[in-house]
Amino acid sequence: MRKEWYIAQAYSGMENKVKEVIEEKAKMLGLSSLFGRVIVPEIEEIDYANRKVDRVFISNEAELYTKASKYVKKGDILAKEPSIYCKKTGAVTEVKNYRRIIVETVDKKYSKTFVIPESAGIIAGLRTGRDIKSGMPFAKSAAYECDVDGEIGSIEKVKRVVIQSSLNDEEVYVIPVKLFDSKTLRIGAKIDSGKKLANGSEYAAKSSGRVDIKEHLMRKEIKIIKTNKSKLFPGYVFIEMIYTQESENLIKTVPYISTLLNVGGKPIKLTLKEAKALLKLVGQELVEQKKLPKVRMDYTIGEQIKIINGPFELFTGKITRINLEKQEVKVTITLFGRETTVELSLAEIEKIE
Repeated sequence: MRKEWYIAQAYSGMENKVKEVIEEKAKMLGLSSLFGRVIVPEIEEIDYANRKVDRVFISNEAELYTKASKYVKKGDILAKEPSIYCKKTGAVTEVKNYRRIIVETVDKKYSKTFVIPESAGIIAGLRTGRDIKSGMPFAKSAAYECDVDGEIGSIEKVKRVVIQSSLNDEEVYVIPVKLFDSKTLRIGAKIDSGKKLANGSEYAAKSSGRVDIKEHLMRKEIKIIKTNKSKLFPGYVFIEMIYTQESENLIKTVPYISTLLNVGGKPIKLTLKEAKALLKLVGQELVEQKKLPKVRMDYTIGEQIKIINGPFELFTGKITRINLEKQEVKVTITLFGRETTVELSLAEIEKIE
């Protein structure tokens, strides 16, 4: 017999606990062969109440380990800068402490980098996220001030290293303090062309959230936007199993389950179309990317349409809301025996002729 999908109705807020208990009991009672996946579908929504956004500025040469709209966890590697190599053979003539400050302009269109010597007397209170105006000082020395209105995107302690070649050419390297090797890069040390001066900076996510990537002229900006997880179908747990007396008894003894959804005492099984939609929603089955037809704008509230792309492909439904500015619609479909509202782009639906 093959496993099919059933729906358990659980007490609100206890869906994940029900999932854990089913998996543990099936293993403990030797009934794992009767059970497959147990799913509590969740959706990630942007937390608009949380204004704090983690940002990382990287060069255009940096290697990206993530992409826009991807969800990352705290500690995940986002990007890595290339290692720094000596361009010409020479001797180290200067090693000084500097502060590298990147300011993002008010209009968010570009950013500017300032590299300021610590000896200039960096003022206290400079921090990521602080608003700054043109003319505001970075240091006690009047020679170092901001010349754009914006916000500090990042601030980092660095070493400014000067290597002078035999032809008296000077090459300047800016190396983050955390990657600086004081034994190799000391005053007077000879450095051969091609020698690695420092590994590339590696950037990890400081918090969990959704990735947004913006490209500026000289660099890229990675933002981690905080998200909240919420139940897609509150009160429901989806169980893949072979329906036998043993599996039924196991489900009946799980705390916090009120019932298996049924009609006339007969448990409701998900159709193949519904099962595919469920697995696509939780990312366990790929959503095929199709070439979509030209977007139509002549839809009306209450109109019956067909969904032609995404997890709910081949479902039909009724339009309940239209947002032409965002080119989005809300559509009510019948899913798992109940009416469910989903949000779709106009490119994902078509008229039923």
